[in-house]
Amino acid sequence: MTESSETPKLPSQIVFENLKELLRAKNTAHESIFKFHWKKMWPFSLIWPQVDFERIVRLMGEIRKNVVTQNNLVLQAKEKAKPFEKRFLEAIPAYLTCLDVSCKGLSDVAQWKQDMLYKKLNHDVKMVRDVSEYNQILKNYEKAQADLVRAGAFVQAGWAEVVNGMSCSPEKPAQ
Repeated sequence: MTESSETPKLPSQIVFENLKELLRAKNTAHESIFKFHWKKMWPFSLIWPQVDFERIVRLMGEIRKNVVTQNNLVLQAKEKAKPFEKRFLEAIPAYLTCLDVSCKGLSDVAQWKQDMLYKKLNHDVKMVRDVSEYNQILKNYEKAQADLVRAGAFVQAGWAEVVNGMSCSPEKPAQ
């Protein structure tokens, strides 16, 4: 089947696919910071490059810019949406706001770790104060993650309605 002969996607499908990509990028950055991996252990750490915290900070900035774009896309999608897409599209702005806050929190974590690497190189580390600051950054990120998960539940419920509506619709769009 060629692309030109495919049924056009619903606005909610486009938004959903974009969200999956944004979330995949954010989750990959999260895992590279927090997941323990054997490549981080000595002597393997001498062979494989370590986490690039500066790149994660830039990536989170890009995702945050994309959140604004997605909010605009949702506004456009609402105008063209079918009734069964409404609940999903209504839940997206709150989810995007939580995603933005979560990306900001992850960026703060990565920036703190990058700053610590820089301070360690220059022997400027004062661990007592720095650890309490890091703990606060982690708590803020943890709260942002919890808010993102809660908002995601509404998105999932709305998406279930979209899927149900697509399966009941006489003209089935491409999935």
